[in-house]
Amino acid sequence: MLKYFATLRRHHIIWVLCALGPVMLLFIVIRIYPIIETIRLSFYRYHITSPRRPFVGLRNYERLLEDDAFIAGLINTIQFSTIAVVATLVLAFAISLLLRSIERVSPIYELVFYIPVVIPWVPVSVIWKWIYDPTYGILNYFLSFFGVGKLNWLQDPEIIIYAIVIVSVWKLLGYFVIIYSVGLKSVPDELLEAVEIDGAGPIGRLRYIIIPLMKPIILFSIVMCTIIYFNVFAPVYVLTSSAQGAPAYELKVMVSEIYRNGFQFYRMGYAGSQSVVLLIFVTSLVFVQFLAFKERK
Repeated sequence: MLKYFATLRRHHIIWVLCALGPVMLLFIVIRIYPIIETIRLSFYRYHITSPRRPFVGLRNYERLLEDDAFIAGLINTIQFSTIAVVATLVLAFAISLLLRSIERVSPIYELVFYIPVVIPWVPVSVIWKWIYDPTYGILNYFLSFFGVGKLNWLQDPEIIIYAIVIVSVWKLLGYFVIIYSVGLKSVPDELLEAVEIDGAGPIGRLRYIIIPLMKPIILFSIVMCTIIYFNVFAPVYVLTSSAQGAPAYELKVMVSEIYRNGFQFYRMGYAGSQSVVLLIFVTSLVFVQFLAFKERK
């Protein structure tokens, strides 16, 4: 009997390895190895056109402290991510609460909100570039009914960041609406009815029942939203390129600076150090978020 179970266990382990082995190998090749290689290259002065790769230690990281473009990109990324994360999650939560009250038709609205999520970033950015056009754009035409003058959405450095926030929120809002809607469906109606009998209003139900029970989903949403927005690149690149957005090209974000140094100036080592800083920054931020949501006894 013991021999039978040992054989069964061995076959089970072999089956697991055969099933998960290729996936884990692919994950290591696509995800883990590039991260390790990027960290390694960040300690070298590696120019893609030069065969020499001298070891420079922390010199690339020291240069970051004197790089005004990188510092501006870091500040812009933090500002953009903060606004976009708050706007996306608050709107998604409010919409999911509204859809819960109209449960019969909520799948239709969830589908409508989710459509922008499946559209790639580049077509979305091109569409919004037309919408933002100061002369022919539909957004300025709509705002004119409220007495708002023409705004140079992609030329004015003061408002370009808000233009990109609008695009990003519109693109990803549906994903988090679905996440929150699923979480709200798991909240027992009995608890809500019991709290309502005790005299709690909508704010009380939200504060004492819905939010505490949805903490894991809220944490997941904050972490995912933070990671996505700190890696923003496509809308910034598309909306601030060509003649229409050229005056606003001074809007820099961290990923655009990594792209510029790595694939325009071919300074792979320096771009690697910027990537490592971004990785450490986002990882630390996510760790703080986990600590903030840690259950207290």
